[in-house]
Amino acid sequence: MSYGDHIVRNRGAVRFLLFALGIPQALIGLWALLAPRSFYGDFPAGTDGWVNPLGPFDEHLVTDVGALFVALGFLLSFAAVSLRRGTVIAATVTWLIFSVPHFLWHVFNLGPYGAADAVGNTAALAWTVIGGFLILFLVRTPAKPAPATPGENGGRIAGVPDNRAGLVARSTYAYSRRVLGQVTEPSRVLAHHPTVLAGYGALEYATAKADRVPGNLKLLAATKAAALAGCEFCIDIASMLSAEGGVSEAQLRALPDYRTSPEFDAVERLVLDLAVGMTRTPVQVSDELFAQLREHFDEAQLVELANEIAIENYRARFDWAFGIGSQNFAAGGYCARAEALPA
Repeated sequence: MSYGDHIVRNRGAVRFLLFALGIPQALIGLWALLAPRSFYGDFPAGTDGWVNPLGPFDEHLVTDVGALFVALGFLLSFAAVSLRRGTVIAATVTWLIFSVPHFLWHVFNLGPYGAADAVGNTAALAWTVIGGFLILFLVRTPAKPAPATPGENGGRIAGVPDNRAGLVARSTYAYSRRVLGQVTEPSRVLAHHPTVLAGYGALEYATAKADRVPGNLKLLAATKAAALAGCEFCIDIASMLSAEGGVSEAQLRALPDYRTSPEFDAVERLVLDLAVGMTRTPVQVSDELFAQLREHFDEAQLVELANEIAIENYRARFDWAFGIGSQNFAAGGYCARAEALPA
């Protein structure tokens, strides 16, 4: 299976149709599931009822049908969010296995209805079948993936543009613009895989919201890790965030010589030692260093601090792999420089 097999053509139309089928189905199912007597007598609202003319009330049957409708609605809505071609096809075929016999049965059993209800019933159920086949038509062949052209900022592949972004990517782009003023190139590259983007975004969000360690210590650690990894993008954005978060320009300039610089106190040096040790390959965090850190930080703070350094290493190595360069976040201010790991 090629990469293109996962891509849905006509993404906007397919998502609209899936939601247009799935959401009403789920809502109807909730009605039947939670209020079976009301559903039997009153569905759909504004008519003489399409269920009660067909036989006596059976709470078990109505409740089971309600659960089925909710399940189908959820399946279609999940496919609309995912937009993976295999998921869309499987969900749509499942839907048609239900909707086609449902439609045909009603077409041949319109006798109990008045003229208006018969027309309405037939039209509504015909839409459920037509909508399903229309989705299959729209996804009948995979979309061709965009060629792997170089991206912005020297990247090795082009990121996902706004007009091809899915729900997860669009939300990520909007957050990036709100917080940073522009969409980061790593976000656009990650958007090629929405599942990975969603998981990574959740980790980034949790990391940003963690507040048990003073922000300047985490910024120093992250900037040091970025400098040691040599990632241009990471150094650029970390320098900007550090300047905004209370790290002085003098400290940024002194990062390569932090062990002897008067710009850092004892705790800051320990945190930077941790950043250096965690960025080495293999990692070198001694028992002595860890014991010294425990004198100043509790367990939760150590987790938060180590996570900050670890995720900076993740960012740096991911960005390096794709050749993502600086986006000039630190323009107008001092930008830290790449460093070699000390012997």
